[in-house]
Amino acid sequence: MDELVLWLWLSRACSPGSPTFARLLSRFSSVSEIYEADENEIRKIVSSRLSDFSRLCDKDLSEARAIYDFCKSRGVGILKYDDSAFPHSLRIISTPPVLLYYRGTLPDFERGFFCAAVGTRRLSDGGRRNAFRLGYDLATAGTVLVSGMALGIDGVAMAGAIAAGGTVVGVLGSGIDICYPKEHLTLAREIVKRGCILTEYAPGTPANKENFPRRNRLISGLSAACVVVEGRERSGALITARYAKEQKRTVFAFPGRVDEGNSQATNLLIKNGAHLCTGADDIISEFEPHYHGVLNPFLLKSRLEVDMNAVLTALAVSATAPSDDIFRGRRNKSEKKRNEKEKKSVDKPILREKPQSASRPTLRGAEGELYDKIPAEGDSALEALVSDGTDLRSVMRILLKLEMRGLVEMLPGERVRRT
Repeated sequence: MDELVLWLWLSRACSPGSPTFARLLSRFSSVSEIYEADENEIRKIVSSRLSDFSRLCDKDLSEARAIYDFCKSRGVGILKYDDSAFPHSLRIISTPPVLLYYRGTLPDFERGFFCAAVGTRRLSDGGRRNAFRLGYDLATAGTVLVSGMALGIDGVAMAGAIAAGGTVVGVLGSGIDICYPKEHLTLAREIVKRGCILTEYAPGTPANKENFPRRNRLISGLSAACVVVEGRERSGALITARYAKEQKRTVFAFPGRVDEGNSQATNLLIKNGAHLCTGADDIISEFEPHYHGVLNPFLLKSRLEVDMNAVLTALAVSATAPSDDIFRGRRNKSEKKRNEKEKKSVDKPILREKPQSASRPTLRGAEGELYDKIPAEGDSALEALVSDGTDLRSVMRILLKLEMRGLVEMLPGERVRRT
């Protein structure tokens, strides 16, 4: 226990993604030596102006012991940097993690072929199909899929891999006890059954914005290849691709139309030397000679043998695309004119129920609760309407009913307001 507590102390002292831990490894031979080092020794390695310095000088182990007790009582695994099972691929990156917390079963990090699949949260219809098929085919051929479990491309690719019966690794930007995004709780539980979820952040660490770029270096570090399916010019997927390039991993990208916003990142990557990818076979054929007996290209199917939408629904994966009518924002003028012409051409137009004249219409149950969350003036983000008892899909179904009654109006940018 004592040595593990020291490792937990060290993981709290070294900021994730910082060079502090790597510098300590170059000077000290054990975690005990690091713990026993005085301020003068530490100052030679870490600037006294950094927060890491003050934390390394603080020898209080109470927080580390509390984390140890939590992990032991909740069945959370801890993989230290010096453990034999610790991924060698993460040992050799410039800023390795001190340790990893995990739930589930660790895959064989040394023999398996690991591939990262990342992309935008606001995916297109084609991006959704490509991501699902990519995850499905990679898993079918023997790949361990790695991703960040985010909304959009990440979740869809992981769902595809799970549908194929493959092994999946989810890397969090929060503590192991915090599911982010919360919409993917069902997906997270399924990943634990089919592989593992891991993180370098201590239990209780919230999903802060700055955590995710640091998390991305682990996604690429675990993987021999990184595939970007879709993304805009400033997509976070480009951060993962940049880490992959720095770590000497092979970067793949799906090409797209030059006038499509979601193709900006992938076309830019291809322009700068990334491998053009149109499917899993491009990746498998590249790596099969190096992973003989692990990858099998002959297992790839000519057609998808599962219903993508049924899988995404079963796993509660949030992956909205333009074809999902209930997620469309305010219609533009040309669309309104077209709809008016279509209404005139039918014998019996569909009439919307007019809202009641009262300021608060009579609504019961979930509809009334959701309506009350929308401010009387202004608008609200859809995410703000999600509560512990509901998910985004349920919220959207209720909003669709309210919109059909003329009580609310969907706005661009995933927002809604009362009419």
